[in-house]
Amino acid sequence: MTDQLPHDDYITAVANALAGYGITVIDGGTSTPDGQLLDGWINFAPASVSTDQWPHGVYLGWDQQNGWLLIEQGGGRNVDPLDRTAVRTYSSPQQVACSAANALRGRMSTGPITNDGTWSWDSRPLEAAVKAWAADES
Repeated sequence: MTDQLPHDDYITAVANALAGYGITVIDGGTSTPDGQLLDGWINFAPASVSTDQWPHGVYLGWDQQNGWLLIEQGGGRNVDPLDRTAVRTYSSPQQVACSAANALRGRMSTGPITNDGTWSWDSRPLEAAVKAWAADES
């Protein structure tokens, strides 16, 4: 991952937090493929993913407009929001990791992932950095 985009540390923090839930991350990164939208992704070791739930594999993606998504690899490339109640999400890395770990094991959550303060994470600096980046790119 690079140090050039405002969400680099956020994606890295989620990848690091996944280890605490027994999820092995094999790679990840950030980009801005169209120069206008920030995105990031995290790929998992196959042993960390339920083949019953994700027979074609899955990766975790994030972008500044849609938040966190589980994206099926191969197959139909189905997309499942990690938080089914919010369009934009800057949830704590620990909460994202917890929700993602459950989903990877076939236990999809129906509730929101939120930054409720229980994991002491302040999303405001990231939100401000993304907003500033977007303003510079317009």
